[in-house]
Amino acid sequence: MPDQANAVDAFVGQRIRMRREGLRMDEKNFGAALGVSVAQVRSYEQGTGRVCATQLLTMADVLQVHFSFFFEDALGATDGGKDVSTSMVFRSRIVRRWRIIRPGLWGGRTLVLSVG
Repeated sequence: MPDQANAVDAFVGQRIRMRREGLRMDEKNFGAALGVSVAQVRSYEQGTGRVCATQLLTMADVLQVHFSFFFEDALGATDGGKDVSTSMVFRSRIVRRWRIIRPGLWGGRTLVLSVG
């Protein structure tokens, strides 16, 4: 059971980070909105710090999602035959790298990226 709990904490942390980065919100502003330090935000996102139910509801509000967002596909689900947590890590990496791309890099053309 502890391994499963740690896996869920890590999965929820990945979802938190993915959504925060998708909103282009930095750790400092996210932490301020939650009333916690940047170190605590990192702890949540790395899955080393557990998020209590009240804090999870606050996060959902700040991140503009339903609280169930953090658990979607978390337990026993697969995504195209792959483990969902692996898929979510991949998506999170794409979001982080996407932010690096500078406007105008594509010469005014639109780039469409589909993940999933």
